[in-house]
Amino acid sequence: MRRICIFGATGRTGKHLVNVVAERGMTPVCLVRKESKEKPVHKSAVLVEGSPLVYDDVKRALTDCDAVLVALNVARKSDWPWAKLVSPPDLLEVSMTNIVKAMGETGAKRIITVSAWGVGDSYAEANGIFRFLINKTNVGTAYAGHEQQEKVLKESNLDWTAVRPVGLTNNTKHCPTRVSQNGSTKLKMSISRMDVAIFMLDILDNVKYYKTTPSISND
Repeated sequence: MRRICIFGATGRTGKHLVNVVAERGMTPVCLVRKESKEKPVHKSAVLVEGSPLVYDDVKRALTDCDAVLVALNVARKSDWPWAKLVSPPDLLEVSMTNIVKAMGETGAKRIITVSAWGVGDSYAEANGIFRFLINKTNVGTAYAGHEQQEKVLKESNLDWTAVRPVGLTNNTKHCPTRVSQNGSTKLKMSISRMDVAIFMLDILDNVKYYKTTPSISND
């Protein structure tokens, strides 16, 4: 049975990743903070206590895993764009650096991470609202982190994909996903976290998406 290591498994997207991995007959291995009140609820989840900011914890979680899914983000106290940060601003860069190094030592090659629409060359596609949030609010700190984690991936020799979803919703009704590569398709403005998780598992073994940054929305 394939073991898929998930970082950010207790977050709003990560919980869906855990469920989709388990539903597809694979074992989700989840790095979770010891003090976290939230735990992945699926009975098949293997929990490893630790932090993505601590290299030894990351390597321990990755042992015997075949692939990696990352749904970490710089958290704020609320969804209000100006809300105070509750995560270190360099969370994404440090975590991805640890993950890439540990993958080099444990042998896993495939990694898919959640980035964001508006990161990197997709900034040119983003509308005025997204650009305002990136440039004028604390949302920009997360975007800077996504830029850095993508840079770490691009400098690695891994089979990576950085998925860039548009605005995230909590809708639990599955809808088709629209994919844009390098601005090839006009996207809509939202996608559910559940559909982001489904897309990540759908492309897990699809070499077409290796070393790419697909932007996605619901159709």
